[in-house]
Amino acid sequence: MNRLALPAGLAVFALLCYFPLFLHLDSLPLRLWDEARRAVNALEMVENGQWLVTHYGGKPEMWGTKPPLLIWCQALAMKAFGFNELAVRLPSALAALATVVALVLFSHRVLRRPWVGIFGSLVLLTTRGYVTAHGARSGDFDALLTLFLTVFLLSGFAFLHSEGRSRYRWLWLASAALAFGGLTKGVAGFFFVPGLVVYAWYRQQIPKVLTDRRVWLAAILPLLVVATFYLLREWQNPGYLTTVWSNELGGRYLASQEGHRHQWNFYFRMLARDRFLPWLYWLPLGLLLGWLAGRRWKDFTVLLGLNALLFLTILSFAQTRIIWYMAPVYPSLALLCGLAFDQLLRTSRARLAPHAGGLAIYVLFGLAVIGPPYWHTVQRVMTEKLPAWDWEVLKYRDFMRRSSDVREYLVLHSRYNAHVRFYEKVYNRDGYQIRSQPLTDFYEQEFTVGEGPLELSQGQRVMVCEKSARRALQQVYRTDTLRQWDTCLLLTVEDRK
Repeated sequence: MNRLALPAGLAVFALLCYFPLFLHLDSLPLRLWDEARRAVNALEMVENGQWLVTHYGGKPEMWGTKPPLLIWCQALAMKAFGFNELAVRLPSALAALATVVALVLFSHRVLRRPWVGIFGSLVLLTTRGYVTAHGARSGDFDALLTLFLTVFLLSGFAFLHSEGRSRYRWLWLASAALAFGGLTKGVAGFFFVPGLVVYAWYRQQIPKVLTDRRVWLAAILPLLVVATFYLLREWQNPGYLTTVWSNELGGRYLASQEGHRHQWNFYFRMLARDRFLPWLYWLPLGLLLGWLAGRRWKDFTVLLGLNALLFLTILSFAQTRIIWYMAPVYPSLALLCGLAFDQLLRTSRARLAPHAGGLAIYVLFGLAVIGPPYWHTVQRVMTEKLPAWDWEVLKYRDFMRRSSDVREYLVLHSRYNAHVRFYEKVYNRDGYQIRSQPLTDFYEQEFTVGEGPLELSQGQRVMVCEKSARRALQQVYRTDTLRQWDTCLLLTVEDRK
């Protein structure tokens, strides 16, 4: 029976991971801004073979200036699975799965309490702020960044609490995670360093660490790796470093960009509003029980709590505050909840039911406490829909699919839309002749229907889904409707009014 327990447990755990992370992963169309733009970057990388400089519209990408590790992963996924939503989102979902596995393995190998990781991973899988857009289920940087920051933090703890030569395996793992984090999202890949440094000071290990040459090497190597990328990109794409400064460093940190201006306590309010509910209520218990559970657990609790607080404080001092920037904090908070559950069950079992079956108690507790949020998460994933404010500009994919028998037309949309650009390029790879034209482009340049590039000819087919684009077209041209779905129309231009 025991020989079957481990495989059965792994199968159940894999199934529990599948539904929040992979169910209907490719059902929704690509979202307008970051996700669709990353998808175009990856598609063009496959087409042009330039793996150092990302491109958009055939030109070097100078809006999304992050390093290309995510784009590399998406491009490889496209080579394996085709040019579709699954390839765009799969790297993030796999990164989330790897994060969950990291929590369990760390709890088993370092903490010697696997249930802390099991409960913590289930909390993470039911955290709304994590299993969402710009998180585990979308083609954005944040899930990959969260994986590397989490591995860095846990490996750093293991290194500081290990002895002998084997401890350096944790050091090199932390160093590698730091390098990969930097190659994922630039300076954000180093945002957990202050927390680990302050924790080392708390543990009075700063002198020991600073006199270890291997620590210095492990710290320098990630900086060299990331700096090498930036310098090579600047060599290939002059002006890149200046753009990085204004996009990611001084400009974004010192001034609000793209309308993301919120109060200083924005991230803490989001945790309390819905991003980490209901688990936020368990955090005080996790901090208390961890503090009282013994020296090692007290240290681990201090690390998680201190790092989370410092990380959110660093984000809060930035003038550009965006809700998905807080994604890396969720695994730490989830582990604190897992610690609370495990310690509570151990204490209760020892005092109230010393002879009861341990596994049964843990499973029943998990079903009672984690079961409802898990079921709610699965229902949300199964019925996931785009917000109303996004739907009008993201329905082109579905109408293109419904009109797949029509192989040549112009997509007229109201403004910049990387979603349209991606699907246009995908269809044209299969021999379609689709062209897209915004009324206002990414740089706010406006175009007038009936003049210049929007001068249409009799018999030309035009696809429109947005009311503003349809009004602009029909103010100038008489049209005949070939096909209609929702607010989308496939029209034939007849003549000018």
